Amino acid sequence: MQIEGNNANANDAIMLDNDGYVSETNATNIFLVKKGRVLTPHADYCLPGITRATIMELVVKEKFELVERRISLSEFHAADEEHGHNKNRNMALIKTGTWPSFVQPA
Repeated sequence: MQIEGNNANANDAIMLDNDGYVSETNATNIFLVKKGRVLTPHADYCLPGITRATIMELVVKEKFELVERRISLSEFHAADEEHGHNKNRNMALIKTGTWPSFVQPA
């Protein structure tokens, strides 16, 4: 997948699970905003790391609705916003919108 991303001059490539659902990028966990809800794939096929857990805790603490479930590629592309997070990059904005201010990079 990284080779395909490099060939497309992309910073990251979207990774899919064995059933074709979005799992993460090659370098970050994925969070979507759709109709005011924050969605993230189940941790079955992604790294359930500290940064991911922290973002999820902050989303709940700030009273946003957090939904952890399978996300199709078409739903990913139709989201209001897409974000990738990891400990080295803090946050990578994939598609812009109104992401909660408490997870914006400093």
